[in-house]
Amino acid sequence: MSRKQKRQHSNIKPLLDVVITTGGRFDLLSKCLDALYKEAEQVPMSIYIIDNASPPEERIENERLFFIREDSQNIVEFKSKRLQQNTGFPASNNEGARMGSAPLIMFLNDDVELQEGAIQEVLNVFRDETIGVAGIKLLFPTSSTSPIRPAGKVQHVGMALNIRGEPIHPLAGWKSDNSKCNVSRDVICVTGACITIRRSLFNRVNGFSVEYGAGTFEDVDLCFKVRQMGLRVWVTTKALGYHYTGATQEKKRVSYPLQQNRMIFQAKWGDSGLMAWTDFEFV
Repeated sequence: MSRKQKRQHSNIKPLLDVVITTGGRFDLLSKCLDALYKEAEQVPMSIYIIDNASPPEERIENERLFFIREDSQNIVEFKSKRLQQNTGFPASNNEGARMGSAPLIMFLNDDVELQEGAIQEVLNVFRDETIGVAGIKLLFPTSSTSPIRPAGKVQHVGMALNIRGEPIHPLAGWKSDNSKCNVSRDVICVTGACITIRRSLFNRVNGFSVEYGAGTFEDVDLCFKVRQMGLRVWVTTKALGYHYTGATQEKKRVSYPLQQNRMIFQAKWGDSGLMAWTDFEFV
């Protein structure tokens, strides 16, 4: 049995599979995994990493990240898969989802560092059978010196549509302790940086839509597919994480097809009856 698969406890059936796609920001992936190992001390889970064609030499230097740590406790299964070509965020996450079997799947960016108790709070949300998707409160890192990532301020507390039908992050840049940033609520969608969905539902909607190519809008699209089926999308501000945002894009100096994907999204959902103006509800 390989080290990647060493911890497989047949007597434990975790409720959650965590799928992480990485493209080479191994410095942030290391922090992401450290946080997950801490969470696994309280909540059994499986972890699946999709290496989306990261630079080979950097992958070799960081090979340790793709093997389970010897001191891990409740990680039932730990596997990684390397893709030779970058298939884009939607397709690579779909690939990771197929590796597991737990009833809940959390898709987690490699630049997100969960805080203590976040996963248990997410599991608590799914006690309500009317909820199909859940997101969490995300803040910019406290160490950030970038003006586009104000240190310790809000990055995500749920998403909304503005009056033009564009998905936005209301309250981004607000202070974390502001009461309006600490409301758990129904939302139209949550960010794919940390999004959890029931596996049965993910399969029914055929996962993330690969028409969005490299990525952007696939998370909103997924939430709309769930809402179209009559289930709710919920953000819990009781669960917290720090999100660097755009880490791989920054390193590789590439851009995502924002305008193209916005047009795909709006053409697909414009007549659905789900494109309600909601950003005013946050303030």
